[in-house]
Amino acid sequence: MLDNLPIEISTDILHRLEVKTLIKCTTLSKSFLSLITSQAFISTHIATKHTHFHLLFRYLTLDSKEIYHFDPDDETFSGFQSQGLLVPFLDYTDSCFTVAGCVNGVLCLVNDFRTEGTLIILWNPSIKKFLHVPLPILVYRTYGPYESVCGFGFDSISDDYKVVRVVDLDAAYFRTPRVMNPPSQVEVYSLKSGCWRVIGDGPNYSIKRHSSGYIPRFINGSVYWVGYKLFPNKYVIVKFDMSTESFEIIQLPDILIENESTFTENADLYVQECKGDLSLIMRNYYGDIKTCYGWLMKEVGGVRSWTKMFDFDFAKLRLCGMPRAFAFRKNGEVIMVQGGGNENVVVSTNLVTHGETALRELRVGRFPFYLSTYVESMVLFKEGEGIKEQTTPLDLLKRVG
Repeated sequence: MLDNLPIEISTDILHRLEVKTLIKCTTLSKSFLSLITSQAFISTHIATKHTHFHLLFRYLTLDSKEIYHFDPDDETFSGFQSQGLLVPFLDYTDSCFTVAGCVNGVLCLVNDFRTEGTLIILWNPSIKKFLHVPLPILVYRTYGPYESVCGFGFDSISDDYKVVRVVDLDAAYFRTPRVMNPPSQVEVYSLKSGCWRVIGDGPNYSIKRHSSGYIPRFINGSVYWVGYKLFPNKYVIVKFDMSTESFEIIQLPDILIENESTFTENADLYVQECKGDLSLIMRNYYGDIKTCYGWLMKEVGGVRSWTKMFDFDFAKLRLCGMPRAFAFRKNGEVIMVQGGGNENVVVSTNLVTHGETALRELRVGRFPFYLSTYVESMVLFKEGEGIKEQTTPLDLLKRVG
Protein backbone atom coordinates (compact mmCIF):
# COMPACT_ATOMS: atom_id res chain seq x y z
CA MET A 1 0.00 0.00 0.00
CA LEU A 2 2.83 2.40 0.76
CA ASP A 3 4.14 2.23 -2.80
CA ASN A 4 0.75 3.47 -4.07
CA LEU A 5 1.03 6.69 -2.07
CA PRO A 6 2.79 9.88 -3.22
CA ILE A 7 6.51 9.64 -2.46
CA GLU A 8 6.38 12.54 0.03
CA ILE A 9 3.66 10.85 2.10
CA SER A 10 5.20 7.37 2.00
CA THR A 11 8.62 8.80 2.97
CA ASP A 12 7.10 10.66 5.91
CA ILE A 13 5.43 7.45 7.09
CA LEU A 14 8.65 5.46 6.72
CA HIS A 15 10.55 8.02 8.82
CA ARG A 16 8.24 7.22 11.75
CA LEU A 17 8.58 3.44 11.63
CA GLU A 18 10.69 1.28 13.91
CA VAL A 19 13.89 -0.24 12.54
CA LYS A 20 12.51 -3.79 12.47
CA THR A 21 9.62 -2.64 10.30
CA LEU A 22 11.92 -0.65 8.01
CA ILE A 23 14.03 -3.76 7.37
CA LYS A 24 10.89 -5.57 6.20
CA CYS A 25 9.98 -2.59 3.97
CA THR A 26 13.33 -2.88 2.16
CA THR A 27 12.06 -6.16 0.68
CA LEU A 28 8.91 -4.62 -0.82
CA SER A 29 10.57 -3.03 -3.85
CA LYS A 30 13.91 -1.84 -5.22
CA SER A 31 12.78 1.78 -4.88
CA PHE A 32 12.02 1.30 -1.17
CA LEU A 33 15.37 -0.43 -0.66
CA SER A 34 17.18 2.46 -2.34
CA LEU A 35 15.26 5.07 -0.34
CA ILE A 36 15.53 3.45 3.12
CA THR A 37 19.24 2.71 2.80
CA SER A 38 20.17 6.21 1.56
CA GLN A 39 22.23 8.33 3.92
CA ALA A 40 19.71 11.18 3.73
CA PHE A 41 16.84 8.90 4.80
CA ILE A 42 18.87 7.29 7.60
CA SER A 43 19.87 10.69 9.02
CA THR A 44 16.28 11.99 8.96
CA HIS A 45 15.01 8.76 10.52
CA ILE A 46 17.49 9.13 13.39
CA ALA A 47 16.40 12.73 13.97
CA THR A 48 12.72 11.71 13.91
CA LYS A 49 13.21 8.84 16.36
CA HIS A 50 15.69 10.61 18.62
CA THR A 51 13.14 11.00 21.41
CA HIS A 52 12.75 7.21 21.59
CA PHE A 53 15.83 6.49 23.63
CA HIS A 54 17.00 3.20 25.01
CA LEU A 55 19.48 2.62 27.80
CA LEU A 56 22.48 0.47 26.96
CA PHE A 57 24.25 -1.50 29.67
CA ARG A 58 27.30 -3.66 29.02
CA TYR A 59 28.96 -5.84 31.64
CA LEU A 60 31.02 -9.00 31.97
CA THR A 61 29.75 -12.15 33.59
CA LEU A 62 31.82 -13.98 36.19
CA ASP A 63 33.24 -16.14 33.40
CA SER A 64 34.12 -13.03 31.30
CA LYS A 65 31.31 -13.21 28.75
CA GLU A 66 30.20 -9.81 27.43
CA ILE A 67 26.49 -9.09 27.87
CA TYR A 68 24.66 -6.13 26.27
CA HIS A 69 21.18 -4.97 27.35
CA PHE A 70 19.02 -2.48 25.42
CA ASP A 71 15.96 -1.31 27.40
CA PRO A 72 13.52 1.54 26.66
CA ASP A 73 14.21 4.65 28.74
CA ASP A 74 10.64 5.29 29.87
CA GLU A 75 8.34 4.70 32.83
CA THR A 76 8.49 0.94 32.21
CA PHE A 77 12.25 0.78 32.81
CA SER A 78 13.01 -1.59 35.68
CA GLY A 79 16.72 -2.21 35.54
CA PHE A 80 17.73 -4.03 32.36
CA GLN A 81 15.31 -6.92 32.66
CA SER A 82 15.42 -7.55 28.91
CA GLN A 83 17.18 -10.60 27.55
CA GLY A 84 20.78 -9.57 27.01
CA LEU A 85 22.89 -10.23 23.93
CA LEU A 86 26.26 -11.92 24.01
CA VAL A 87 28.81 -10.00 21.96
CA PRO A 88 28.76 -11.90 18.65
CA PHE A 89 32.46 -11.60 17.83
CA LEU A 90 33.96 -14.29 20.05
CA ASP A 91 35.91 -15.77 17.15
CA TYR A 92 37.74 -12.51 16.56
CA THR A 93 39.42 -12.03 19.89
CA ASP A 94 40.64 -13.87 22.95
CA SER A 95 39.90 -11.02 25.40
CA CYS A 96 37.08 -8.59 26.05
CA PHE A 97 36.29 -5.44 24.11
CA THR A 98 36.05 -1.93 25.46
CA VAL A 99 33.39 0.43 24.11
CA ALA A 100 34.98 3.48 22.51
CA GLY A 101 31.67 5.11 21.69
CA CYS A 102 28.00 4.68 20.87
CA VAL A 103 26.65 6.97 18.14
CA ASN A 104 23.37 6.76 16.21
CA GLY A 105 22.86 3.10 17.01
CA VAL A 106 26.43 2.01 16.25
CA LEU A 107 28.86 0.80 18.90
CA CYS A 108 32.61 1.04 18.39
CA LEU A 109 34.22 -1.99 20.04
CA VAL A 110 37.98 -1.95 20.56
CA ASN A 111 40.48 -4.58 21.59
CA ASP A 112 43.91 -2.95 21.86
CA PHE A 113 45.69 -5.78 23.65
CA ARG A 114 46.86 -7.55 20.49
CA THR A 115 50.52 -7.31 19.48
CA GLU A 116 49.54 -7.40 15.79
CA GLY A 117 47.45 -4.25 16.12
CA THR A 118 44.24 -2.80 17.49
CA LEU A 119 41.09 -4.70 16.58
CA ILE A 120 38.12 -2.37 15.98
CA ILE A 121 34.57 -3.41 15.10
CA LEU A 122 31.58 -1.17 14.33
CA TRP A 123 28.40 -2.98 15.39
CA ASN A 124 24.75 -2.03 14.95
CA PRO A 125 22.86 -4.60 17.05
CA SER A 126 19.43 -3.24 16.04
CA ILE A 127 19.94 -4.43 12.43
CA LYS A 128 22.41 -7.25 13.21
CA LYS A 129 25.16 -5.79 11.05
CA PHE A 130 28.84 -5.13 11.74
CA LEU A 131 31.93 -3.85 10.00
CA HIS A 132 35.46 -5.00 10.73
CA VAL A 133 37.63 -1.85 10.55
CA PRO A 134 40.97 -2.37 8.76
CA LEU A 135 44.05 -2.55 10.96
CA PRO A 136 45.38 0.91 11.84
CA ILE A 137 48.59 2.32 10.42
CA LEU A 138 50.33 2.82 13.78
CA VAL A 139 50.86 -0.77 14.93
CA TYR A 140 53.46 -2.71 16.89
CA ARG A 141 55.25 -4.31 13.94
CA THR A 142 55.99 -0.91 12.35
CA TYR A 143 56.26 1.45 15.35
CA GLY A 144 57.21 -0.77 18.27
CA PRO A 145 55.60 -0.62 21.72
CA TYR A 146 52.74 1.82 22.17
CA GLU A 147 49.58 2.62 24.12
CA SER A 148 46.46 3.84 22.37
CA VAL A 149 42.98 5.20 23.01
CA CYS A 150 40.13 5.46 20.54
CA GLY A 151 37.07 7.63 20.11
CA PHE A 152 34.10 7.24 17.77
CA GLY A 153 31.80 9.89 16.35
CA PHE A 154 29.90 11.40 13.45
CA ASP A 155 31.13 14.20 11.20
CA SER A 156 27.96 16.08 10.25
CA ILE A 157 29.80 18.24 7.68
CA SER A 158 31.01 15.34 5.54
CA ASP A 159 28.18 13.02 6.66
CA ASP A 160 30.71 10.43 7.74
CA TYR A 161 31.35 8.18 10.74
CA LYS A 162 34.93 8.28 12.01
CA VAL A 163 37.20 6.53 14.50
CA VAL A 164 40.01 8.63 15.97
CA ARG A 165 43.00 6.85 17.51
CA VAL A 166 45.61 8.58 19.68
CA VAL A 167 48.83 6.56 19.97
CA ASP A 168 51.49 7.20 22.61
CA LEU A 169 54.75 5.71 21.33
CA ASP A 170 56.94 4.09 23.97
CA ALA A 171 59.28 6.85 25.21
CA ALA A 172 62.00 4.41 26.26
CA TYR A 173 61.91 2.68 22.87
CA PHE A 174 62.12 5.91 20.85
CA ARG A 175 64.31 8.00 23.16
CA THR A 176 67.39 9.48 21.49
CA PRO A 177 69.58 12.45 22.43
CA ARG A 178 67.31 14.58 20.23
CA VAL A 179 63.92 12.99 21.05
CA MET A 180 63.35 12.62 24.78
CA ASN A 181 59.56 12.29 24.74
CA PRO A 182 58.08 11.61 21.30
CA PRO A 183 54.71 13.32 20.76
CA SER A 184 51.64 11.15 20.44
CA GLN A 185 50.46 10.42 16.91
CA VAL A 186 46.87 10.59 15.69
CA GLU A 187 45.14 8.67 12.94
CA VAL A 188 41.55 8.80 11.72
CA TYR A 189 39.44 6.10 10.06
CA SER A 190 36.63 7.21 7.74
CA LEU A 191 33.68 4.92 7.06
CA LYS A 192 33.15 6.62 3.68
CA SER A 193 36.71 6.08 2.46
CA GLY A 194 37.22 2.80 4.29
CA CYS A 195 40.80 3.65 5.25
CA TRP A 196 43.02 5.28 7.88
CA ARG A 197 44.97 8.56 7.63
CA VAL A 198 47.70 9.79 9.98
CA ILE A 199 46.82 13.44 10.61
CA GLY A 200 49.72 14.55 12.84
CA ASP A 201 50.66 15.03 16.49
CA GLY A 202 48.25 14.56 19.35
CA PRO A 203 47.50 16.84 22.30
CA ASN A 204 50.15 17.79 24.87
CA TYR A 205 48.31 15.70 27.46
CA SER A 206 48.12 11.96 27.96
CA ILE A 207 44.62 10.48 27.77
CA LYS A 208 43.17 8.15 30.38
CA ARG A 209 42.86 4.67 28.89
CA HIS A 210 39.56 2.86 28.40
CA SER A 211 40.75 -0.13 30.40
CA SER A 212 40.81 2.06 33.52
CA GLY A 213 37.13 2.92 33.16
CA TYR A 214 37.71 6.33 31.57
CA ILE A 215 35.32 6.12 28.65
CA PRO A 216 35.22 8.71 25.84
CA ARG A 217 31.93 10.41 25.00
CA PHE A 218 30.73 11.84 21.69
CA ILE A 219 28.78 15.07 22.20
CA ASN A 220 27.69 17.63 19.59
CA GLY A 221 30.21 16.68 16.95
CA SER A 222 33.24 16.09 19.20
CA VAL A 223 34.83 13.29 21.22
CA TYR A 224 35.83 14.06 24.82
CA TRP A 225 38.35 12.30 27.07
CA VAL A 226 39.94 12.98 30.46
CA GLY A 227 43.53 14.16 29.89
CA TYR A 228 46.39 14.54 32.35
CA LYS A 229 50.03 15.37 33.05
CA LEU A 230 51.94 13.83 35.93
CA PHE A 231 54.71 16.33 36.75
CA PRO A 232 53.07 18.28 38.23
CA ASN A 233 49.62 16.65 38.42
CA LYS A 234 47.20 18.43 36.11
CA TYR A 235 43.90 17.22 34.70
CA VAL A 236 41.94 18.62 31.75
CA ILE A 237 39.31 17.57 29.25
CA VAL A 238 40.63 16.79 25.77
CA LYS A 239 38.24 17.55 22.90
CA PHE A 240 38.58 16.27 19.33
CA ASP A 241 36.34 17.89 16.71
CA MET A 242 35.29 15.24 14.18
CA SER A 243 34.76 17.77 11.37
CA THR A 244 37.91 19.89 11.68
CA GLU A 245 39.94 16.94 13.04
CA SER A 246 41.58 19.22 15.58
CA PHE A 247 42.16 19.11 19.35
CA GLU A 248 41.14 21.59 22.02
CA ILE A 249 41.91 21.61 25.75
CA ILE A 250 39.07 22.45 28.14
CA GLN A 251 39.93 23.41 31.71
CA LEU A 252 38.16 21.85 34.68
CA PRO A 253 35.79 23.80 36.96
CA ASP A 254 37.64 26.45 38.99
CA ILE A 255 37.10 24.67 42.32
CA LEU A 256 38.88 21.58 40.98
CA ILE A 257 41.79 23.60 39.63
CA GLU A 258 42.17 25.33 42.99
CA ASN A 259 42.24 21.97 44.81
CA GLU A 260 43.98 19.93 42.13
CA SER A 261 46.65 18.42 44.38
CA THR A 262 43.96 17.04 46.70
CA PHE A 263 41.40 15.61 44.30
CA THR A 264 43.90 14.00 41.90
CA GLU A 265 45.05 11.64 44.65
CA ASN A 266 41.61 10.66 45.96
CA ALA A 267 39.13 11.01 43.13
CA ASP A 268 38.23 9.90 39.62
CA LEU A 269 36.92 12.09 36.81
CA TYR A 270 34.47 11.03 34.10
CA VAL A 271 33.13 12.89 31.08
CA GLN A 272 29.43 12.35 30.37
CA GLU A 273 26.66 13.54 28.08
CA CYS A 274 23.66 15.14 29.78
CA LYS A 275 20.75 16.05 27.49
CA GLY A 276 23.09 16.99 24.67
CA ASP A 277 25.65 18.90 26.74
CA LEU A 278 29.08 18.04 28.14
CA SER A 279 29.08 17.15 31.82
CA LEU A 280 31.79 16.16 34.26
CA ILE A 281 31.42 13.79 37.19
CA MET A 282 33.94 13.51 40.01
CA ARG A 283 33.83 10.48 42.29
CA ASN A 284 35.57 11.28 45.59
CA TYR A 285 36.66 8.49 47.95
CA TYR A 286 38.89 10.22 50.50
CA GLY A 287 38.76 8.27 53.79
CA ASP A 288 35.16 8.00 54.99
CA ILE A 289 34.06 10.73 52.58
CA LYS A 290 32.36 9.19 49.57
CA THR A 291 30.82 11.93 47.49
CA CYS A 292 29.91 12.43 43.87
CA TYR A 293 29.92 15.86 42.25
CA GLY A 294 28.60 16.87 38.84
CA TRP A 295 29.07 19.92 36.60
CA LEU A 296 27.42 20.89 33.32
CA MET A 297 29.17 22.86 30.58
CA LYS A 298 27.08 25.63 28.99
CA GLU A 299 28.06 28.06 26.26
CA VAL A 300 26.38 31.47 26.06
CA GLY A 301 27.54 34.08 23.57
CA GLY A 302 30.62 32.08 22.75
CA VAL A 303 31.67 31.96 26.42
CA ARG A 304 31.85 28.57 28.17
CA SER A 305 31.19 28.10 31.86
CA TRP A 306 30.72 25.22 34.28
CA THR A 307 27.55 25.03 36.39
CA LYS A 308 27.39 22.70 39.37
CA MET A 309 24.55 20.21 38.98
CA PHE A 310 24.74 18.15 42.15
CA ASP A 311 26.67 17.28 45.26
CA PHE A 312 25.76 13.76 46.29
CA ASP A 313 26.77 12.02 49.52
CA PHE A 314 26.50 8.27 49.09
CA ALA A 315 26.53 7.74 52.84
CA LYS A 316 22.89 8.86 52.74
CA LEU A 317 21.89 5.92 50.61
CA ARG A 318 21.03 2.53 52.00
CA LEU A 319 23.13 0.93 49.27
CA CYS A 320 26.81 0.49 49.96
CA GLY A 321 29.74 1.03 47.67
CA MET A 322 30.80 3.77 45.29
CA PRO A 323 29.17 4.03 41.85
CA ARG A 324 31.23 2.52 39.06
CA ALA A 325 29.34 3.64 35.93
CA PHE A 326 27.01 6.52 35.10
CA ALA A 327 24.49 7.63 32.48
CA PHE A 328 21.88 10.39 32.52
CA ARG A 329 18.31 9.30 31.86
CA LYS A 330 15.70 11.17 29.85
CA ASN A 331 13.76 12.00 33.05
CA GLY A 332 16.81 13.67 34.63
CA GLU A 333 17.71 10.80 36.95
CA VAL A 334 21.13 9.16 36.89
CA ILE A 335 21.40 5.45 36.25
CA MET A 336 24.46 3.93 37.89
CA VAL A 337 26.03 0.67 38.97
CA GLN A 338 26.82 0.68 42.66
CA GLY A 339 28.63 -1.87 44.79
CA GLY A 340 31.92 -3.70 44.66
CA GLY A 341 33.51 -6.98 43.64
CA ASN A 342 30.95 -9.36 42.16
CA GLU A 343 27.98 -7.90 44.06
CA ASN A 344 26.49 -4.86 42.31
CA VAL A 345 23.13 -3.12 42.05
CA VAL A 346 21.71 -1.07 39.17
CA VAL A 347 20.36 2.13 40.73
CA SER A 348 18.28 4.98 39.35
CA THR A 349 18.86 8.08 41.48
CA ASN A 350 17.13 11.45 41.71
CA LEU A 351 19.98 13.86 42.40
CA VAL A 352 17.64 16.55 43.74
CA THR A 353 15.66 14.56 46.31
CA HIS A 354 18.47 12.02 46.95
CA GLY A 355 15.92 9.27 46.57
CA GLU A 356 17.07 6.06 44.96
CA THR A 357 15.45 2.99 43.50
CA ALA A 358 17.35 -0.28 43.49
CA LEU A 359 16.32 -1.75 40.17
CA ARG A 360 18.26 -4.96 39.82
CA GLU A 361 20.92 -6.90 41.67
CA LEU A 362 23.74 -8.24 39.54
CA ARG A 363 26.48 -10.77 39.94
CA VAL A 364 28.96 -9.55 37.40
CA GLY A 365 32.61 -9.94 36.58
CA ARG A 366 35.40 -7.46 36.41
CA PHE A 367 35.26 -3.74 35.68
CA PRO A 368 34.66 -1.78 33.46
CA PHE A 369 30.94 -1.48 32.90
CA TYR A 370 29.47 0.66 30.15
CA LEU A 371 26.27 2.72 30.42
CA SER A 372 24.91 4.96 27.69
CA THR A 373 21.78 6.11 25.90
CA TYR A 374 21.04 4.26 22.68
CA VAL A 375 18.83 4.94 19.65
CA GLU A 376 18.06 2.33 17.01
CA SER A 377 19.04 3.13 13.42
CA MET A 378 19.71 1.78 9.93
CA VAL A 379 23.38 2.87 9.92
CA LEU A 380 25.67 0.18 8.41
CA PHE A 381 22.79 -1.47 6.57
CA LYS A 382 24.68 -1.25 3.25
CA GLU A 383 28.27 -1.20 4.53
CA GLY A 384 27.97 -3.85 7.21
CA GLU A 385 28.22 -7.60 7.15
CA GLY A 386 25.27 -9.60 8.44
CA ILE A 387 25.59 -11.38 11.76
CA LYS A 388 24.44 -14.94 11.31
CA GLU A 389 23.43 -15.36 14.93
CA GLN A 390 22.84 -12.98 17.85
CA THR A 391 23.42 -15.27 20.81
CA THR A 392 21.70 -14.69 24.15
CA PRO A 393 22.80 -16.07 27.53
CA LEU A 394 19.75 -18.34 27.49
CA ASP A 395 20.78 -19.78 24.12
CA LEU A 396 24.26 -20.47 25.51
CA LEU A 397 22.82 -22.32 28.49
CA LYS A 398 20.68 -24.44 26.18
CA ARG A 399 23.74 -25.39 24.13
CA VAL A 400 25.71 -26.34 27.21
CA GLY A 401 22.77 -28.35 28.49
